[in-house]
Amino acid sequence: MTYTVRAVRLFAAVAMVAGVAGCARSVDGSPETGAVAGPATTSATTSAVTTAPKTTTTTTRSTTGTTTASAPPSTTKTTTSTPTPADPQAFAGAAAGSYYFTTPSTKFHCAILTGGDLPTAGCHGPMPASAPKVPGAGASGTAVTPNAIEVTGGRPGQFASAGDPRFYPLDGSAAPALSYGRALQVNDLTCLVDEAAGVTCRSDAGHGFTLSDSAFRVW
Repeated sequence: MTYTVRAVRLFAAVAMVAGVAGCARSVDGSPETGAVAGPATTSATTSAVTTAPKTTTTTTRSTTGTTTASAPPSTTKTTTSTPTPADPQAFAGAAAGSYYFTTPSTKFHCAILTGGDLPTAGCHGPMPASAPKVPGAGASGTAVTPNAIEVTGGRPGQFASAGDPRFYPLDGSAAPALSYGRALQVNDLTCLVDEAAGVTCRSDAGHGFTLSDSAFRVW
């Protein structure tokens, strides 16, 4: 009886130790099938977003103003002076109605002749090389270099070939010079001398000529 009780007690003790050992393995090892796993551990990953400070670049546009100092407008003042009238009697020739003069350079000998049917103003002198040929005084069929230029009444100014020196004083005397800036007017004919342009004679009808030893104009 005593032996049997002891055996039962021993068996119970062994079984108890075995159970404790199994529980120990279950706790220390991986959970067995059917075991309820503990609460899942959630690992929270925090993404740190670093926002770089916003850089504002302010561009200052530099405007350089260039001021060009322009010269004041050049004004050319042209003064047209009215020629001073000359006394016709100071130029009167021996024949009635004839008035003779030379240019201050004495290159041209001129006259205003009003005694005939056709009042005429004209000059003799060195004609420019560009002057056109004209019919010869003694041979109208032959073109010759002109030795005179004239304006007559309502006719345009023209070059001519004069057989006789009409615009020299008939008595061979020396004609006075018509000064620059002076105008000799007899009836409807006027002559004046410009130092640059030469001698000009014109009629009140709107015709005339301007002559120098290098250029001319007739109208």
